[in-house]
Amino acid sequence: MMGVRGSYGWERGESASGMRPRGSEGSGRGMHTYIVTVTAADRVGIVFSVTGTLRDQGGNILELSQTVMRGFFTIILSVEFPGPRNPRLLADMIAERGARFDLTVAVIEVEGGLLEPPVPDGERFIMTVIGDDHPGNIHGIAGCLMKHGVNIVDLHARVDGRRFSLVMEAFLPHDLAPGTVHAELERFGRDLGLEAYVQHENIFLATSEPSPVRVGPAHMNVRGDAVVPH
Repeated sequence: MMGVRGSYGWERGESASGMRPRGSEGSGRGMHTYIVTVTAADRVGIVFSVTGTLRDQGGNILELSQTVMRGFFTIILSVEFPGPRNPRLLADMIAERGARFDLTVAVIEVEGGLLEPPVPDGERFIMTVIGDDHPGNIHGIAGCLMKHGVNIVDLHARVDGRRFSLVMEAFLPHDLAPGTVHAELERFGRDLGLEAYVQHENIFLATSEPSPVRVGPAHMNVRGDAVVPH
């Protein structure tokens, strides 16, 4: 089992969210893995600055996720080093190199390898919920999934005017029928004007154009047809 030791903030930051570094299965013996998170107002050059510090310290990036939300940049990285690093000093070095960006940095040391997956032998599904915006939509959707032991691994949601859109990747327990999840989401959204769609990852990939799993405003393709981003 993996343990997490220490959560070190810099300036405004006091803690960081942990994530399982899926890429660390291939890391060599004696390597030390850290989870690094960085948040700041979005500006050009932050990724270059952060990854430059990690490279100079001998780090190899195993996995990375980055996004910009409402003008704020955030990135989380799984990084391995050939020897131990002091999390506080590493955070300070990242912040110092990127001082012009006013970065909030947190570093967590990962010990002992990977966590056991919350849903062993689960199947990956893509779930989409669209409809009217209401306070508590996401809370209610998450509650429907928790009730059936579904583990959310990637989630994006957006409100445009009164339109609510959510798309997520989630693991269903092997003995849970996707129809059960769909019925639960439909039951929750019936009085809220929400529609839910549940697709196995393989079906989603086979019927969708390759693109990041994100939600956004509909746009028009070259033929003038409406396209709903996924």
